[in-house]
Amino acid sequence: MSANASTPRRVAHVIIGLITMIVLVALFAALMVLPGPATWVDKVAAGNNAIDRTVSPTQSDAYCPAPMALADSGTYGDSAFQATVGDLTTQARYASFGSVYSASAAVFGGKSSSDSVALKDADATDEDDVKTASEAIDQGSRLLDTRMLTAQTGTGTAGAIASWASEGDLKGVSAASCVTTALRESFLLPSTATGTTQQLIVANPSTKPTTVDIAVWGTTAASRLTLSTQSSLVVPASGEGMLELSAAASNQNGLYVTVSSKETPVSAVVRVVSMDGLTSKGSDFATPLGTASNASVVPSIREGDAVTAYLFADADTKTTLSWITGHGLVEAKDLTVNAGKVSVVDLGDAPKDALGLVSSAEDKLFLTAKTTRSGDDGQADFALINAGAAVEFSGLTLPDGVTGTVTLANLANTETSATVHAYDAKGNALKSREVKLGANAGTSIPASELGSDDADAAVILVEDQSKHVGWGVRFTRDKLGDGKVAGLAAIGATPLMPATAHIWARNDSSIVR
Repeated sequence: MSANASTPRRVAHVIIGLITMIVLVALFAALMVLPGPATWVDKVAAGNNAIDRTVSPTQSDAYCPAPMALADSGTYGDSAFQATVGDLTTQARYASFGSVYSASAAVFGGKSSSDSVALKDADATDEDDVKTASEAIDQGSRLLDTRMLTAQTGTGTAGAIASWASEGDLKGVSAASCVTTALRESFLLPSTATGTTQQLIVANPSTKPTTVDIAVWGTTAASRLTLSTQSSLVVPASGEGMLELSAAASNQNGLYVTVSSKETPVSAVVRVVSMDGLTSKGSDFATPLGTASNASVVPSIREGDAVTAYLFADADTKTTLSWITGHGLVEAKDLTVNAGKVSVVDLGDAPKDALGLVSSAEDKLFLTAKTTRSGDDGQADFALINAGAAVEFSGLTLPDGVTGTVTLANLANTETSATVHAYDAKGNALKSREVKLGANAGTSIPASELGSDDADAAVILVEDQSKHVGWGVRFTRDKLGDGKVAGLAAIGATPLMPATAHIWARNDSSIVR
């Protein structure tokens, strides 16, 4: 009887187990297919509004070009007619300002850390936060690497090189500031007539090769020129590329050139050398232009300079060129700048009291001036000077071996002031001077006046709260060739403002389904 009674129980247990299994399988299938309760899902606050953020890098690279050189240094032919750089000497100086914890200048593309020069602060306890370094350069370019604690106004690095010679085919003085990297750079250049070479040098400090597109506009037509050589250049990683612009776009009275990188930011400069047979007619570096502007000023011009202005605009515009002096503007010429065509204006010799050249245009344009001085036996030298940038903080360095004069020009129609801070070669503070500038007026200060009995001014920082003052330094070399060789160059100030990029994003629920 007990065996017969247990049989129905076992059957019941089996049936209950089967029903339970079926229910569990059904629940599992339902959970896989049907959405769960909303309370089980984390909420993410999101709306349809866009998010806009401004970011700034805390690391930057700047390219300092190699010493001035000849395009053709071959030794063929009679030695009396061979091109030579003569007794060329080159010095460089670098300085960092503000919240910089590490900065160094190294041979571009160099493999060894022994090739680098670290910027140092002689007194780390002072409040100036200026680090400096200098070196003599025989050959090769330099890469100025800067690492900042924070990206803020008044923080950054500036550097410059200066070359001079009293013999050979590069007589005179040449100078360039170190050029920060960018995806696009532009230049205004002088004539490509016979006797002039213009070597475009593009440096790629990244570890990835890049191709740059080169576009050129001239004076013969209001359109982009078709180059007789390639219009692109492959630049290797940690390497340099070169293009002879005077061969690519010959017989133009002036050029506007853009260099655009497809892959990584690059730096570029142009070496311009002019000869008339065996007679040196000068050399200088052309550095990238700033931003186009309705009001532009080219500083560092002096009485007696032979001045030629080069202008370029994207739209037809009228402008007035004026000399800026210590007491205001002196009108020089009215002209119309045609879009897509370089305008070249011979302004003759700069008048008495001239300190710079101002353009007041209806629409934005680029402005560069070529200033020329003559020496003995037909020799001459020139400087290529871009319009100066008016920013809150900017700085530059004065290499050893040259004499500098600081020029400040006020673009505003009202009186303004700027503060000039000078430091010695070790980064020690020398003098600070508040400079008052009248409406549309300028002033010049010999660098020797900013030094002390024990030290010369080697680094200059200008604080301009009004953002109306453009400035730069004019370089000369005392008694070059016993005073028979003309020599001049000029560099503009390097903005010490954080580079910014805007990142924009918005919620899009269609991305995730």
